[in-house]
Amino acid sequence: MEDQSLSLKRGVLVSSAGVFGAAFLWLLSFKAVAGWMGPEGVGLFSQLRQIAQAATVGATLGGTNSVVQGLAERRYEADRRQFRGTAVRLVGLTGIGLVVMMIAAAPPLTQFFLSSDAPDLVATVRWIALAVLLNVGGTYAVAVLNGYRAYPRLAVAQIAGPAALVMMLAVVRWWRLRPDPQLLAGSFVICFGVTCLVGAFGVSRLPKPVAASRPGTLSTEQSRAFIRFALSNLGAALATIVALLLIRSWIIGARGLAFAGLFDAGWTLTFNYTTLFLTACSTIYLPLLTAATDPERQKACMLKTAYLVLGVSLLICNAMVLLKEPLIDLLYNPEFQPSGQVLTVLVIAVIFRGVSWVYGTMILATRNSRVLLVSDLAVNLSLLGATRYALDHFGSLEALGWAFVLPNFVYLIFVVEYARMKNRLMRRRQIWPFLAGGVLPLLYLALTAGGSPWASWEPAKWLCMAIGLAVSGMALLAYKRVVL
Repeated sequence: MEDQSLSLKRGVLVSSAGVFGAAFLWLLSFKAVAGWMGPEGVGLFSQLRQIAQAATVGATLGGTNSVVQGLAERRYEADRRQFRGTAVRLVGLTGIGLVVMMIAAAPPLTQFFLSSDAPDLVATVRWIALAVLLNVGGTYAVAVLNGYRAYPRLAVAQIAGPAALVMMLAVVRWWRLRPDPQLLAGSFVICFGVTCLVGAFGVSRLPKPVAASRPGTLSTEQSRAFIRFALSNLGAALATIVALLLIRSWIIGARGLAFAGLFDAGWTLTFNYTTLFLTACSTIYLPLLTAATDPERQKACMLKTAYLVLGVSLLICNAMVLLKEPLIDLLYNPEFQPSGQVLTVLVIAVIFRGVSWVYGTMILATRNSRVLLVSDLAVNLSLLGATRYALDHFGSLEALGWAFVLPNFVYLIFVVEYARMKNRLMRRRQIWPFLAGGVLPLLYLALTAGGSPWASWEPAKWLCMAIGLAVSGMALLAYKRVVL
């Protein structure tokens, strides 16, 4: 048991190092683009990245979760080989088909997602199609490494691509080349290509079966079960990715690339890197929760992760609000200071999202395909509606931030109640007091920003920070008390 616990801790550390190393490198890439092309470049860079992510999620049937769970629930290498044989065929054929469609439909895609029909942007979208093909291979390789819990190789694969991206952008900026959308697309090709190569090498080094294996694909019945679950996971994942893609498209169409770049700076500093933190947790949390059939162990797994996510999120979000001006100057440049308006609001949505992710993983672990799909579609449709209303009636960065807060809060209520329904040992009082204590100071600062002398008074900010840190400490102490 001690060896298993030690191995688990090492896995957490190594996988976290990979995710946060990649996150730091992506952060440096945004810094390089901001210095090279300004807010417009950041807006374009973010939208191209979102297009690549959406296409990759579609081609891989929802990202890594389906493959990770399929490998984690199979104990024998022969069974895993059969699963991989089926998965790689599905992912490969879907990826090739999607890329061909992207190349053929590049002009209308450019008009819809970038509000332009400029030839250089059309060529850029075609380059992104190649990047998507490489990213599909890299994502599948990363999923296999995660399913086998080969955390060192997983970490190297996660870091290698963003490191190549940063090096290319640094060279471009050093040579002071003129801003060129196709160079941005080329940087994605290099990034995803390196991840694909390193990931494929890591997969090739996995243990081989000693005995002769059975046929290399799943049975028809098993394949159908995998496809059904993967399609529901795909629908849920695409709902989120496509919603963000549409939101950025609306912002570009309504306010231009520069405004989209300002919004994206605030969104990246909050949602994007919270997602990476949750990805690091997921490499350990999802396999553990899937394997936890006993209600007591399931409860311990969920609460331990929830307290960890909440404690870390409160710590980071309070620090970001307090230090937003120097943080934006450091990670972007002074042109991006208006992003602080949306950052102050989005940190609230981020905290809701982090906790709801922990509770919502119960839906994935119990393979409840219908609830997974319907709930994600509902929350993303409400997000689209709120964003459209904010753009049409307000058009400010703060209003866009609040459009993210309400849908995430409603979804949090839903997943907490779902977890209670599936596991009667779960209680509302185990999470809501921590959430209320941590969010209320941030909510007060966001609502009174710029409109109250008390809010602009420096001690008030420090008082709110102190309350947030205290609640963060209490959540982390609760995390320590929960025993798996």
